[in-house]
Amino acid sequence: MADESWRLPSSVQQLAASIQEPPRQYLLREQEPLGGNLAGTEMPEPIPTIDLGLLSASNDAEEAAKLRSALQTWGFFKVSDHGMETSLMDSVMNASRDFFRLPLEEKRKYSNIIGGKHFQMEGYGTDQVKTQDQRLDWSDRLHLKVEPEDERNLAHWPIHPKSLQG
Repeated sequence: MADESWRLPSSVQQLAASIQEPPRQYLLREQEPLGGNLAGTEMPEPIPTIDLGLLSASNDAEEAAKLRSALQTWGFFKVSDHGMETSLMDSVMNASRDFFRLPLEEKRKYSNIIGGKHFQMEGYGTDQVKTQDQRLDWSDRLHLKVEPEDERNLAHWPIHPKSLQG
């Protein structure tokens, strides 16, 4: 059986603590998509902002075109008029920071890799690795399904910090 250990990358936190330079799968070459928009290079234009209030209230064609363009060119966008209270966003950010400050072994209790072999979307870890030459994001994630509430898998919800409990 072929060695497929490449399918289970180490956490970025673990890599950052033990290496001088990121492994090749985390590096983009200039000719690759997004290669010209890497951190440290001058941004060609501001990050697009999508007004969710305008988009959802009137199904505004111009705002829909902005959203489509942002997804095709940038792959992400900022959101305005989303209706979320600042206090809620602050609470989520604080809970997230508290979780990511936990020791690695504590975070691994909520791994998105089952039995050391099988990837699942929910939990703590990195993206699914499908090919050996796939480019990976230099990030660790905690993906939790929130809605619909009856589909929450609380086994993936950390008990620390308390504010993250589902």
